[in-house]
Amino acid sequence: MGHDIKTLGEAIALLRRVWGEASGFFLSIELWLMVLVAASTVGGAWLALMGDAWSLLAFAFAFGYIGTRTVLHLKRILSWPFI
Repeated sequence: MGHDIKTLGEAIALLRRVWGEASGFFLSIELWLMVLVAASTVGGAWLALMGDAWSLLAFAFAFGYIGTRTVLHLKRILSWPFI
């Protein structure tokens, strides 16, 4: 923080710089795998509350993420140190 922004041009320049630095994270496969697993977990919980057997498939996918993540790290496709 602590940016002394006085004009719209400075704000836009700062925004572009921040997005440029963060784009590696937002375009990473690790982030999108985590988002997909979160959606699968929420969907699986909803299906379990509804009594649907498809919840087992959603939970299996979410737990399979752990193995998939390990393999992708071993193949050096992923480099983010998130759990």
